[in-house]
Amino acid sequence: MRLRHSLAAATAIAATFMSTSAWAEPAPAPVTASPSSSPLAGQPSAAPSKEAPPATPASSPSSRNTSATTPPASWSGSPDTPGPSPSTSGTPEDDPASATELEKFWTPERMAQAVPVEEDQLLPERKAGASRTKPDAARGKAVSGTSPSHTFEGIKEVGTFFWQDSDLKYRFCAGTVVPSPGKDLVLTAAHCFDSTDQTKKLVFVPKHHQADPKPYGVFPINVGQIYADPRYLRKGGDHDYTDLDFALLRTEPRSDGKKVQDVVGAIPIGYGTGFDHPRTRVIGYPWLPDDDGKYKPHQDPLDCTSPMKKFATASSGGWKGGTFSQIDCKGYVRGTSGGPFIIGGDHPQVIGVTGGWQTGGHSDDTSYSSYFDSDLKRIYDAAVAGKMPAPVVLPAASTWKHAKDIASGYFALGGPVSQDRMDMFVLWSDGELTIYRGADKGLNYFDKEIRVQKPNKLWADHAKQVVAGDFTGDNGSDLIVLWSDGEVTLYPSVDEHGFHGEKQIVAPNETWKHAEAMTAGRYGGNKWQDDLVVRWSDGELTVYQNTGTSLGKEIKVVNPNKLWTHAVEIGSGDYTQGDTWDLVVRWSDGELTCYDDFTGTGDTWGEHKWKAPNDLWEHAMLVTGGDFSDNPWPDDTLVRWSDGELSLYTEGNASGIGTEHQLVAP
Repeated sequence: MRLRHSLAAATAIAATFMSTSAWAEPAPAPVTASPSSSPLAGQPSAAPSKEAPPATPASSPSSRNTSATTPPASWSGSPDTPGPSPSTSGTPEDDPASATELEKFWTPERMAQAVPVEEDQLLPERKAGASRTKPDAARGKAVSGTSPSHTFEGIKEVGTFFWQDSDLKYRFCAGTVVPSPGKDLVLTAAHCFDSTDQTKKLVFVPKHHQADPKPYGVFPINVGQIYADPRYLRKGGDHDYTDLDFALLRTEPRSDGKKVQDVVGAIPIGYGTGFDHPRTRVIGYPWLPDDDGKYKPHQDPLDCTSPMKKFATASSGGWKGGTFSQIDCKGYVRGTSGGPFIIGGDHPQVIGVTGGWQTGGHSDDTSYSSYFDSDLKRIYDAAVAGKMPAPVVLPAASTWKHAKDIASGYFALGGPVSQDRMDMFVLWSDGELTIYRGADKGLNYFDKEIRVQKPNKLWADHAKQVVAGDFTGDNGSDLIVLWSDGEVTLYPSVDEHGFHGEKQIVAPNETWKHAEAMTAGRYGGNKWQDDLVVRWSDGELTVYQNTGTSLGKEIKVVNPNKLWTHAVEIGSGDYTQGDTWDLVVRWSDGELTCYDDFTGTGDTWGEHKWKAPNDLWEHAMLVTGGDFSDNPWPDDTLVRWSDGELSLYTEGNASGIGTEHQLVAP
C-alpha cells in the first residue's frame, strides 16, 4: 500500500480543558497533539465544566480493588453537579418528551429492565443463568492470552443510551461523548440503532452505574438525530458493510438547559491511528446475571487495558469480511456494544467502538471495532451540520483496483446541480460499464450509479481503452473505444439508457494495436471536444483534429523517441482557462506535467511541472481530467491509485493539480 503525506496515519486533536462556569475551578492548561499527527482538522477540543462533585455514596464501587488495570485517574475527571433526582414514578407517553419528562420516566427500576439490542443478544442455545466461564455457547470459543477486566463506576465521558423499542421493551447500548461545535454528540455502534429499530424515549445517561444510575441527569435524543452511513442502514447493510459499524447521536440539553459536553467533557476521535496500540482501554456495559441467574444489566461498566491489534477476515456466513481493530479482554459479554476503545493516557482519543464483524466479537473475550477513517469523519461532519450523511455510491477500494479505464463526459441526464457536472464512465476488468453521475461536494461529487452494461467477456478481454468527447457535435458525450485487434469504434450519445448505435472508425489493423495511451480534448480544431491525442508504443505523439465518424486531420506532434515511451498516462483538461485545452502527462518516474494550450502544432505550448519525479505518483494508474467542481472549467482531475484509492483534484491551474479530495479510501 502506498504511503502519502496527505493520508498519513492521523491522531485526532487532544482535548483542551477549560471552564464554562464563573465559579468553576481553574482549568488545566490546554494540551494539543503534535502538528503532524492529524490531517483531519476541524474537530473541536473538549471543554467540560468543573463543578463541585457530589458526595460519594457509602456503597460506591470506587472502594473495589482496581489496581491491576486501572488507567490514569485523570481520565475519570471530577464530576459535574448531578442532574435532578427525579421521582421513580412516571408513565409511558408518546414522543417527543421533554427532558424533565424523560428524567421522570427513566427510573433506576426501568433501567434495570433494559436488555441489549436484538443484534447483540445471547444466542438461543445460551440458557439464562449459564456460567460466564463458558463463553463458547454465546459468541464462540474463548481466546487465550486475554487481559483481565474489572467493574468500576465508569468515567463521565462514557455512558449508556436507554430507549423503548417498538415492542415496548427497554434497550441499552454504550456511547462516548466526543467534541463538537454544538457540544452535543455521542459516538456509538451503528448496529445499536439500525433502520429496523423504532426508538422511543431515547436518552443518553453519562457515567451510568449501580450506585448512582443518573449522576449527570439524562440527555434526550430527538427523532432524526441518529447519524450513520446510509450503506449500513440499507436492508442487510449490517452484513454487507461490517466495517461501517459506527454512528453519532445528537443530544438535546438536560432539563436545566446544560449541554452534555459542557457537563461531562468529551474524548476526541482519533482517525487513521493504525492498529498497533499496546495499551488500549476498553469500557463496556455487560449484560450479566444477577444472584438468581436472571439476566439484566449489572449497571457497573467493565474496564480493561490490553494491546490492540489488526484482525483481518474473509467473508463468511453472509457477513462481509474486512480489516478491524481487535482487543482481547476477559468477559466482554453481550451488552458491551458501543463502548469505546481509548488510547492516549492523559490525552485520550477514542479510536474504536465495540461493533463490526458480526456486531463486535466472536467470543466473550474478544472485541472488534470498525476502523476509524474518512468514512467516520464524513459521518461526523454530517452530524455537526445536522444533515443526514450523503448516500455513497462509489464502491470500495477493493473494487476500484479493477477499474481498467475512466473517461469523463456528460452521460447522465437531469443531474442534481443546476450547473451540470461531468460524469465518470468506468470500464471494469470484468467488462462491466458503469456511469457515476456528477454531483456537488456534499454528495461526495457523485450521487448515482448507472450500469450501462453487465460484466461480459467481450469488453473484459478486448476493450483496451475508452475516451469521451463530443465527436458528433450534439453537446452530449460520445465514447471512442480501442479494441485489442486495433479496431477503433465510436458509440454516439451514450447516456444512462446505454448505447445508441455503433460506428467503426478504424477497422482491425496492426498499427492501432500499438496505441498505448489516448485522450480527447479541444486542441485547436474547433469548439468541440473532438480532438483525439494518441501516444504510440515507439514514443510518437499524434493529434487527430476534428475526429467524428472517421479520424480527423492527423498531426504528428512528436516523432518516435524514447522519452515519450515513458508517458504512462495522458489526460485532457482546461487548467489555464484558454480557448485551447491542456495536456496532462504522468511519466513513469512519477513526474506530472501540464502542457498548456496544447495545439499539436509547433512547440510554443508551455510546460508546467506539477510534480517532480517521485515514488508516490508512480502509483497513479489512471489520470483523467474533467469538470467536477463548482466553477465551469474542466480543471479537475480524477486519479485512481494502485491500492484502489480514488482521488479528485479540483481547480488545478498552471501552478499545480489543485486541491485533493479523497473519494474512496484505500
